[in-house]
Amino acid sequence: MRTSELDDGGRHPGTTVAVTVGLSAVLGALVLVQVWLLPAAVGRAVALFPEAAPLAAPALIWGVCAIACWQAIAVGGLRLVHLPRWPQAEASTRQWVFGVIGCLLAFVVLDGLAFARLNEAGYTPPGLMLGLIASGLISLVAAAELALFLASGHSLRVAIRR
Repeated sequence: MRTSELDDGGRHPGTTVAVTVGLSAVLGALVLVQVWLLPAAVGRAVALFPEAAPLAAPALIWGVCAIACWQAIAVGGLRLVHLPRWPQAEASTRQWVFGVIGCLLAFVVLDGLAFARLNEAGYTPPGLMLGLIASGLISLVAAAELALFLASGHSLRVAIRR
C-alpha cells in the first residue's frame, strides 16, 4: 500500500470507517437493549415466575449499569480509533485506555454484586450463574491484559495504529 493511501493516523481510511460503523452499531444496539428489551425481558420473567418479583428492580438496575459500562467502553474505542498520530496524543491515548480498564473493572464489580445478591436470594439457575461467572472472568482478563500492555511501556500510538 502506498503511503498516499493512508490517512493521517497511518491507517487505511476504510478500516477507520468500518470500525466506526461497527462501534456505532454496537452503541445503538445497546441503547435498544437498555431501553426496550431489558425491561420487557424482566417483565416476562416476573410474569412467568412470580417468585422472582423481588429481584425485578435490582435486575433492571444491574442491567442498565452493566450496559452503561459497555457503552462507555464502546465510546472509548471510538475515541481511540480517531486519535491522531501526533506524539502529544500518547498521554490522551493512555487516559482513554485507563478509562476502558476502569469500565471493565466496574463491570466485574457489578457482576460480582449480582452473583452475590442472586445467591443470597436463593435464585441460582445454572445458566444464569455460569453466564455471570463467564462474563466477569472475561472482563477481568481483558482488564488485566490492557493493564499489562500499559505496564510494558510500548508506545500506544504504534500499537493502536496497526
